[in-house]
Order: sequence, then C-alpha cells, then structure tokens
Amino acid sequence: MTKNITISANTANRLYWLGRYTERVYLELHLLRRYYDKMIDGAPEEYHEYYKKLEVDNPYPDDRSYRLGFLYDEKNPCSILSGLKAANDNAILLRENIMSETLSYIQMSLVMLNDNKQKENDNITFMQSITDWLLAFWGSAEERIYNERVRNFMKAGKLIEHVDIQVRFNYKYYRIREAFDALKACSKVEKGMFDMNLMEQLDELLTPEQYAEMTPEYRSKLLKFINTLVLV
Repeated sequence: MTKNITISANTANRLYWLGRYTERVYLELHLLRRYYDKMIDGAPEEYHEYYKKLEVDNPYPDDRSYRLGFLYDEKNPCSILSGLKAANDNAILLRENIMSETLSYIQMSLVMLNDNKQKENDNITFMQSITDWLLAFWGSAEERIYNERVRNFMKAGKLIEHVDIQVRFNYKYYRIREAFDALKACSKVEKGMFDMNLMEQLDELLTPEQYAEMTPEYRSKLLKFINTLVLV
C-alpha cells in the first residue's frame, strides 16, 4: 500500500521528468546503436528516418555530424547530452528524495559523455558504460528509495517515455501493452496521478488489431493520450 506521504506538485513534476529523461537516454542509446549499424552497412541515409519518427527536422547533413550531434549537441533536445543534462538537473534538486548514491550514476554518465565530447569521439562503443549506469540508477532507486510515492512518480515517467518512443519506432505490440499494463497497475495505488478517463480510452484503443494497422491518425491519437495521461 502506498504510504500517505505528501509530495509537492513541483517535486512530483521533477520526479516524473527524471523518470522520463533517464528512460529517454537509455532507449536512445539502443536506437543509436541500431542506426549506427545501418550506416556502417552502407545506408547513411538511415539517420534521416530517426528524426522523421520523432517528428522533428533533421539538423545534420551527413553521418558523422549526425553521430556527433546525436551524442553531444546541447541545442538538440533529442541528443544524449541534452537528455542526461536534463536528468541531472532534476536529480540534483531531488537528491534528498532519491539519495546521493542513485544520483551518482547519472553524474558518472554525464562526466564520461562530456569527456568524450572534448575528444569528439563518435565511436559509440564507449556508450555501453552509460547504458550500464542507467540500469544501475534504477536498481539503486529500487534499493535505496523507501518512499513508495517517490518511486511511483519516477516509474510513471519512465513508462510514459517507454511507450512514447516505442510507439514511434514501431516496437512490437506486446512490449507496448506490457508497459501500459504497468501504468494501469500504478494508477490503482496512486489515486489522482492519472487521468482515468484517458486511461480507459487508451485501454480500449491499444488493441493488437488497431496497433497492427498503425494508421497516422491512430499513432497520433496514441501519442497524444499517453503524453497527457499523467497529471503533474
């Protein structure tokens, strides 16, 4: 049962976005490896597809500038560095909620990324350490954060981002459904965190048949609903 501990609206918002940004970076690293492999195999135009799926303009003219920009461009909200900095900014202000040990995994990731930025290193193999530290971040959160409400707001952000990105990149239906069902379970213990009307509509919308067709209108509706589901 969720502990009856009051969390301010500002703290709830920061916890939610901490969850989203850490999951965003984690999934983007996976996608970067996928698109990097495609470029190595002789399809350098594949990086255009990435930005098309995110519904933003591709700002880079070639594959090397894409790799460097995807990793280090602070002006690009889709870059790994932008995501990690945003996660770190929230985590620092939440230090007392998430504990310093949990925060440290984000900070180690940011230090490594900035160091490689100085070297203009576009070989993505070094990024595996950041993937590992982000997994450790969530392990530490589960182990060290005793306030269940804190964990729930972070988890909600993580799951929302998980669904958003995986819908955009046409992941299999069962993976989307599993994440959504985890959100539904969270809504049963965190009253008032979710728009329950939207939750019901999403539940009806997210079926294997409709997902398999994936019309532009359906995709747009899914993304709109999932990104307005949490009330923070």
